[in-house]
Amino acid sequence: MAGTFEAGREGAAGAAAMRRRTLAFLGVGAGLLVAGWLVQPRFTPATVQPEAERVLFPDLSDAGKAASLEIVSYDDELATLRPFKVAQAGGVWVLPAHENYPADAKDQLAAAATELVDLRFVDVVSTSPGDHETYGVIEPDAEKIEVGMTGVGQLVEIRDASGNRLARLVIGKEAKRTGSRPEGGRTLRFVRKAGQDPVYLVEIDTTKFTATFEDWIEKDLLKLSPWDVRRVVIDDSSCTFGLDEKTGRPLVSQERRGLFELAYDDTDAAWSAVKLEGFDAANKPKAAPLGKDEELAATRLNDLRNALGDLKIVDVARKPGGLSGELRAEKTFTEDREAVLSLAQRGFYPFASGDILSSNGETVVGMKDGVEYVLRFGNGTTVAGAGAAPADGAAAADAAAPADEVTGRYLFVMARFNEGLLEKPALEPVPDAPADAAAAGAAAAAGAAAELAKADEAEAKAQAAVEERRRVERENRRKQEAYDEQVKAAQKRVRDLNNRFADWYYVVSDAEYAKIHLDRAEIVQKKSQEPGP
Repeated sequence: MAGTFEAGREGAAGAAAMRRRTLAFLGVGAGLLVAGWLVQPRFTPATVQPEAERVLFPDLSDAGKAASLEIVSYDDELATLRPFKVAQAGGVWVLPAHENYPADAKDQLAAAATELVDLRFVDVVSTSPGDHETYGVIEPDAEKIEVGMTGVGQLVEIRDASGNRLARLVIGKEAKRTGSRPEGGRTLRFVRKAGQDPVYLVEIDTTKFTATFEDWIEKDLLKLSPWDVRRVVIDDSSCTFGLDEKTGRPLVSQERRGLFELAYDDTDAAWSAVKLEGFDAANKPKAAPLGKDEELAATRLNDLRNALGDLKIVDVARKPGGLSGELRAEKTFTEDREAVLSLAQRGFYPFASGDILSSNGETVVGMKDGVEYVLRFGNGTTVAGAGAAPADGAAAADAAAPADEVTGRYLFVMARFNEGLLEKPALEPVPDAPADAAAAGAAAAAGAAAELAKADEAEAKAQAAVEERRRVERENRRKQEAYDEQVKAAQKRVRDLNNRFADWYYVVSDAEYAKIHLDRAEIVQKKSQEPGP
């Protein structure tokens, strides 16, 4: 009995020990689970904000409210800021940085403003000012930027007509992304509202914020169709201007190399030489016609014609006042030394006769509507370019970054009316007035009855002659009136063009100049050895 009791007690003790060990194992396991949970990397889901709260510029709800756009970019290499602005002045869009040159800006500005209207951020990537350099959103502020600084962004600012800021955005680096790209020119960019710390990720088309001069102006300078070109006169010459140290009188030295007058027939699509001249050492002209083995370089001349229809400018400068409505140098202008100096510095010299001499020749282009363009080419110059990609760490929209310098030359443009370019109306001779048919009929009626038939016939012929005379007079009058309308239209077009050209020197690239101002070696070529059609 005693043995049975001892055995039962030992069994109960073993079971209790087993329970204690099991509880211990469970406790250790639970502790390990808690410890593992404590050290595990946390994933904090992004706070999903309402759509309205993700709009960066709620005050810019309508692109039509935008009355000015300013873009400030930073040049890493030169450590300089490049501001660009387009605004309204007197109801006209202008570019203040280019002496208020008229801007073709309405649609362009609307596109830029639309890009910021309802702009929503995809995510908030940082709220620390220390990350601004990393994301390329340091504000381009002259007082804050230091030489050697990286991570400077591009500032885009839009204001309304009252000058109130509607949007101020610093555009930074492009964010890397996987998968498909956004539609159109949109990319993922890090941005920051100027004056605030948070850095956002947005989808935006930065090409809308271009600071390139030619993107904001009327690109078609001459407004002509190449197919309407009828005559081209090229004065291949060069001039230098100076002052006599003793008398202070101007000195002009000219070297003339060639004068080429060429005609284009659009019916046959062919060029012909009206006059080809060379010059001797004394600048006296001498005929220099095509040789037996020479012909006009039609391909080069067609390229010239096409270049005129697509002439682009890279910069402008304002002219001094005082030129006439026909852009001629009137006497009062030539007596204004400051105005004369302004022209001479750019390669143009005005004479009291009204003529203006240019340092690098001129090209005259005659159109079939009677309008004639005079393109005078002046001194060379350089223009801070547009369009080069920014260096690493520079911000912003690639399309808006400044580029290398462009070499070009000043261009003085004017228009004039040349009646010789219009086809004169072919007027028919007006028939003589017929004899007085009524008097002839009365005389015949007084005679024998046999003469009545002749009288009727004479009267009918006289009436027919009257009708023919009237027809010719009407047709001649119609032709003359149509011609007179052509003259009036051409004269109006000349006035409109000169109103546009009057205030400005233009700058064209050397590449454009080379297409339009040719020498004899470029105009004339050896005849092709290939058999004709």
